[in-house]
Amino acid sequence: MSRTFAIVAATFALAACDGANPFQAELPDGTTEELAEGDPNTDVNNLFAFDRQASLTLNSVEYDEENDELVLNNLPFDGPDGRYDFFETLPNGTRVYASRQTPTTGQIQHFAVFIRTDYFEATSASGRDWIDFGNAGANINRSDFNLPGTTGEYIYRGTYAATRTFSERSGIEIVYGDVEILLDELDFDPSGDLQGDIVGTVFNRERAGDAGARGLGDLPNIVLAEVSFDTETGTWSDGTASTFLPDGNVRSQGVHEGLIGGPNGEEIGGYSIITGTADIQTVQYQVVRYQIVTETPVIDFTTGLPAVDPITGDPLVTQVITQGVSSGLDTVEIEVLQNQINAGLNVVDFLPATGVPAGVDIISDEVLEFDLATEYDAREIGVFVGDIVPEPVLP
Repeated sequence: MSRTFAIVAATFALAACDGANPFQAELPDGTTEELAEGDPNTDVNNLFAFDRQASLTLNSVEYDEENDELVLNNLPFDGPDGRYDFFETLPNGTRVYASRQTPTTGQIQHFAVFIRTDYFEATSASGRDWIDFGNAGANINRSDFNLPGTTGEYIYRGTYAATRTFSERSGIEIVYGDVEILLDELDFDPSGDLQGDIVGTVFNRERAGDAGARGLGDLPNIVLAEVSFDTETGTWSDGTASTFLPDGNVRSQGVHEGLIGGPNGEEIGGYSIITGTADIQTVQYQVVRYQIVTETPVIDFTTGLPAVDPITGDPLVTQVITQGVSSGLDTVEIEVLQNQINAGLNVVDFLPATGVPAGVDIISDEVLEFDLATEYDAREIGVFVGDIVPEPVLP
């Protein structure tokens, strides 16, 4: 998500308690950049996916370690205190938190995924019952940064988690998986403040329900396309994130941004936001082609009796061959399956041919397939943190 930096027109002075302008981001060289009003990206170590026009409104994240709670701000109807209680741990170790609800507060249930490491805290949060994608956001917060400049190339492996909502229905899915990030510190050559190359992949993506359900289906890899980083701040922005169909066409697309962390570049963290077809399911169906052979006696018109072969004496018969086809699609309407996938359900994955008569001759028996896609999109707001892969110790 490219942050919009705009001059804020005002007739009065804007000052925070420390005298700094809250709409200015201070850069490491002491200069400032103007931010759009309300943009929380005033600290290079605390990155938010913020875009009010896209309903990315999250602007503050705190972890209450004593009570194991998240405190989030600027997500409407998640409760007056914005407190999220621990809900579950995903198979990859990511912790999930749920907003508090009472009969009169917290009217829209929100969920957040939270990854915490030595140098990073990464959070994604979304609401379950909004029309369209709803208000949401992501935050990547690091405690330290430095690249020694002596290694050159790094491999990071770690954890991915996301909240996923939909454009034309309510509901939320929690997505979890793994990530691998490659960092070349030296190539590409410097171009202004940018240098090097970052590229990565999110893989093993699995969907879970908001009630802890598993097995909702896997999702294709997210390709984090190459992007250079700011050597002074250890940040990157405006990278392209995509998923692809088996034929190579794009299924979902968006952006990835992030930070390098640790006193020696030990970790890397970021967020990706992708939008595209919510679900695609493959339905296989059996098609059986068969024939029925019937024999009818030939009648001798002179005698009115069944005719016989004058040489062998065998009865003469006429064969009638009737061909037929039975398909698994005979038992269900495509519209019914389409309505099921649009409702967020798993459709049947195999439809057998049940209309084959007994005792027939089978001509062919094959399994065909087709893809069903939702008629709406999903937006997935993911966060990831990876640890550096150490050089192997040679004997």
